[in-house]
Amino acid sequence: MLCANTRWIRNFAALAVFTVVFAFSGPRAKADPPTTIPAGGPPGHDPYAIEYNGWQVYPSINFLAENSNNYYLSPGPKISGWQFGVAPTMTAEWSNGIHTTTLFGNLQLLENPTDKEVDQTNGEATWTQVYAPLRDLNFTVSGDYIHQTIASGLTNAIPAPTAFTGTTVLPNGNLQLPNGTIVSPTGQVVGQATAAPNVGQFSIVNPYDLYTATAKALKYFGDGILTVGGSIARQSYEQTSTSPDTSAKTITEDSAYWLGSLFYAYSDGAFTWRTTDQNPNSTAYRIVGGIGTRQFGLFRVSSYFGYQGTGTAGVGPSGGYVYGGALTYYPTPLLTLTAMVDETINHAPANAPASTLALGVPVIIPVQIATSSSVQITGVGLHSAYTITPQWTADAFFTFTRLQYLGSQAWTNTWVADASLSYVIWRNLTLRWEYQFSSIVSDVPQTSASRNLIQMGTSYRF
Repeated sequence: MLCANTRWIRNFAALAVFTVVFAFSGPRAKADPPTTIPAGGPPGHDPYAIEYNGWQVYPSINFLAENSNNYYLSPGPKISGWQFGVAPTMTAEWSNGIHTTTLFGNLQLLENPTDKEVDQTNGEATWTQVYAPLRDLNFTVSGDYIHQTIASGLTNAIPAPTAFTGTTVLPNGNLQLPNGTIVSPTGQVVGQATAAPNVGQFSIVNPYDLYTATAKALKYFGDGILTVGGSIARQSYEQTSTSPDTSAKTITEDSAYWLGSLFYAYSDGAFTWRTTDQNPNSTAYRIVGGIGTRQFGLFRVSSYFGYQGTGTAGVGPSGGYVYGGALTYYPTPLLTLTAMVDETINHAPANAPASTLALGVPVIIPVQIATSSSVQITGVGLHSAYTITPQWTADAFFTFTRLQYLGSQAWTNTWVADASLSYVIWRNLTLRWEYQFSSIVSDVPQTSASRNLIQMGTSYRF
């Protein structure tokens, strides 16, 4: 069953450009490699958890109300009005310092009173097991199940990694607890992790189940860190005529190493083999390397260069260079400003059939670009994070992206502007407001669109 903008979706698919769910994921300054090996050992008492028989439990419930004039950023018939949602979440963690088990589950119910066909029932369940025989070495295996009601127009050529929901040691030595609270090694609250902005690519009402198994190994060195991993995923759709079922195997590498007291080198790589039930098999890869700095004075800088590509049986390879960088400015301890730029180039075979796979572009962009498109994507962005008081925090970003289709006069410009404000009433209750404007302007007929979105949310942690 397609949304009300069925005609537009089909036309847009022919052009291989779709609206997407996006997250603020880059380009940005690479996190500094660690300077010390984590202390390890069994965890202490966590005052932010409910303790039960050795487990630390983090239950929460989130309420959401939002309004938009064009939820799916459609240039044709629009879905607008109010949506209301509720999402209970539970994380439970057990650890003796060597073995750590984390269980995570959430259920999201989202209702649109005026367009019942886009009501959503989404959920996720994750099991993660960490084995740390040494302080500088640990192994992780996990299994993840996701159910989504609304499917995206294209499938990312390289699957996104499964998020780890347990306690995480941050590069600066702080701990991020399973409920998102960030505490110092001495147990003082120093921050709160918030979900990345997430609006966009809902194009087809086609429920699917995604099963993912992941394994990775992490090794600390005296001056660096190395993580290697692999995953197997299976995505099964309710309507396979619209979106064929797929299986994907992915290997990843992430490393960083200090070159001295100021500079470090890093690399990120991923390679995916994909099998699609009704389409040719394909491969995709993206690997970049770069140089970054720790904070010096009020600044921090990073830059990277690499290559991305895809290959489809019977079609031939596509690919091109990727490069970019970021500059971060810390005018005060409570305010951070980041400017970023990314260039991604993709050369595809002439007259290649429209692909069902999307390029992995590390910028906030409200469109998807098929791997069968020959295109130069230039994105720039600004991001600010401001801790007004211990209770009030503000976050804002702006991105502009230029898509120039190679060998053609066709072009597309996109803008995204987002501002959010959070207020912690007390430790357990947080309010959040967000406004986002998105725009697509193109000389390709029936593709220009704009959207205003307002979100209000409440999160209560028990």
